[in-house]
Amino acid sequence: MSWPLLTGLLLTAAAPDFSAPLTASGEKTSPSVATLTSDGQRLVLDVDVVDTTPSAATDDIHSDHVEVWLGLEDPESLMPARLVTTAPRGGFFTVRGKDDPKALDAIIQGQDPGMSEPPEPGDCEDDIQSARGTLGSAPAKRTRMLVGLAHLGFFPDGRAPVLYDLDRYAGLSPALAPGDATYEARKTPTGYHVRAVLQPGALLFVPRDGVRKLRVRVDAIDAGPAGTKERLRSTHPAPKWADAETLKVITLATPLTAKLVEGLPELGQPAPRGPGVKQAIEDLPPYFLRTGNSWVGLRVLRESPESFGLRACSVQLDAVTGYRPVTSSFGPPAAFLGEGTTRVPVKTLDGTATLFLSRAPGDLRGTLSEGPVETFRFKDGTPGFLELLTEPMMGRYTSGACGAADDIRLQWVRLGKQGPTRTILLTWTTCDSAIQDSEEHVLARQPDEAVGLEPKLKWTTPGQKLRVTFGPKQVLEVGWRPDGSGVKATAAPTP
Repeated sequence: MSWPLLTGLLLTAAAPDFSAPLTASGEKTSPSVATLTSDGQRLVLDVDVVDTTPSAATDDIHSDHVEVWLGLEDPESLMPARLVTTAPRGGFFTVRGKDDPKALDAIIQGQDPGMSEPPEPGDCEDDIQSARGTLGSAPAKRTRMLVGLAHLGFFPDGRAPVLYDLDRYAGLSPALAPGDATYEARKTPTGYHVRAVLQPGALLFVPRDGVRKLRVRVDAIDAGPAGTKERLRSTHPAPKWADAETLKVITLATPLTAKLVEGLPELGQPAPRGPGVKQAIEDLPPYFLRTGNSWVGLRVLRESPESFGLRACSVQLDAVTGYRPVTSSFGPPAAFLGEGTTRVPVKTLDGTATLFLSRAPGDLRGTLSEGPVETFRFKDGTPGFLELLTEPMMGRYTSGACGAADDIRLQWVRLGKQGPTRTILLTWTTCDSAIQDSEEHVLARQPDEAVGLEPKLKWTTPGQKLRVTFGPKQVLEVGWRPDGSGVKATAAPTP
C-alpha cells in the first residue's frame, strides 16, 4: 500500500479516536505522538517518533521500532492473564482467584482440601484423588498469557510487521493474514514516521458484535547507537509488558465491523437484532480469533475439577478454576429449504452443531441446533426442522447401573418471527424400553433389539404427520396442526 493511498485514507477519516504523546520516564511532554482512527472498516494508525540517535540494529526487539498493543475492552472476560500451570498436561488454573502455585501444589498433594465442604474422612476418596489427578503434577508455576491482546511491531526501515509473543496464547494459533497490518515508514528531520492501516484481523481478537471499544497503547523503542542503553517512550506513563491496565480504553466514533463467517453477514456488525435471530447469535462464541486467512469462534470454558462416583458421591474442587480455550470452525453455507434459507455447520473439539437461518425483507430468523435430523416447512410455510438430542441421564455420566445411559428426545423446531420454538414429540432412554410423549405418558415400549438404536422417521403428511419406527415391532405416529400446535403422539399398527 503506497504512502499517497495511506494519506488518502487518513484525510477521509474523522477526528482521531485516540491521540496521545509518547513520553519517557521523567518526561512531562514530548513531541512524539500517536493517533488512531476508525473509518468502520479499518483502523488508521499514525506515529510520529522523534529519535535523533538512529540505530543500525536489525533484530525485531533491540532496534529502533514502534510497538503497538491492541486489546479487547475487557481481556479478562476471556481468561485471566496471570495463571498457574502444571506438568505434564499444561492446564491453566487460578486458586481462589489468584495465580498462587503454592496453593495449587497444596491441593495436588492433599494438604489443602480445595473444597468448601470436604466430605468426611474415607468418603469418596477415589473421587477426591480423581479430581486432584486432573490438575497435573507439582510443582506448579506462574505463567502469563496474552489471550485478548495483540502485540505488533513496525520499523523505520519498513520491513515486514511483526506479531510478537506467539508462545503466549494458551495453545491457540493466532496469525495475521496478508493485508491485516500494512504500513509505510519514512524518515523525518527529527526521526521517522509510521503510518499503518490495520484491518480487524490485526486485533487478533474481536467480539462477535463488532468493535465499539478497544484498548490501545503505543510504545517507541529508541535503541540508540551501539553500546548505549535503550529508551522507551509510551502513551502510558508506566508501561508494563502484557499489562492490559496500561492500555487506554477508547470508544470508536465509528464502530469497527468485521466479516467473520461466510453466509452470516449479520455477525461482526454492531447492530441490534430482532428476536427471530437474537438467540441464535447469542449461542455462538462471544469472541472470534484471527488464524491467518480465516476466523474461528472462541470461548474459554471455566471449570472446577470434579468427579462423580455412584451418583451418591460428588466431589468438586471449587477452590480451583481451570481455563480451557475452545475454538469453533464454520463450514460453507448452503440452502436447506430453498431461496432465503441458509444452514452453516459449526464444529468444535467437543462436537458439532448447525446454524439455521431464514431471511426475508425485514425478517431474519434463526437458531443453533446440536442435533438436526431433517428440515421441512410447516403447513403454513414456516421453516422448521426435527432435532434428535442425546444427553446423559441425570445430567452427567457416572459409574453404576445405567451410569452411561442416555436420555434421548425427538422434537421439532419452528423458526418463528418472535424466535424459535421447540416442542418435544417423543422421549426414551438407552436404559429402559419405555417410549413417552411430552407429558411423560408411556405410549409404548422399544423392542429388545431396538433399545439404543436410532429410530426410522417417515412423513405420512409432510410437515404435519410423522411415523417413528423402533425396530420391526413398534411404530408411533406423531401429528400436529398446520401452525405446529396441538401435538399428539399415539401408537400405530405395525406395517
